[in-house]
Amino acid sequence: MPAQTIWMIRFSLIYLLISVLIGSLLITHKAINIHPMIWSLLPIHFEFAIWGWLVQFVMGTAYWMFPKKLEGERRGPILPAWIMVCLFNFGLISLVIVSLVLDFSVAIVGRSLIAVSIVIFGGLIWQRVVTYRNN
Repeated sequence: MPAQTIWMIRFSLIYLLISVLIGSLLITHKAINIHPMIWSLLPIHFEFAIWGWLVQFVMGTAYWMFPKKLEGERRGPILPAWIMVCLFNFGLISLVIVSLVLDFSVAIVGRSLIAVSIVIFGGLIWQRVVTYRNN
């Protein structure tokens, strides 16, 4: 299993844990009124659950499972794969930090970094979508 996949799956599990903790806090707040500001964590819960856990887990697994190239680097260039992992996680963390301090509408930098990492992922995977049949 490539190191990029290992780190993406590890990060996704950390985001899952954080998302579950935030979700538990939100559910507890419905039963016991803790503080009205708790509801401001709902978008962060969604971001961590969808982008941090689900999308990153799928990307990491797909990077590992897609067919390897027959020639050259088996999974493509290594540096773009590490850039993909770093940009995705830095983008998600900056998105959440900016949304805590300001508002989700100004979190364009975090969303842009996530989008760039997804484009890099698409480029890495696109090279490996090949047929092994001789036509």
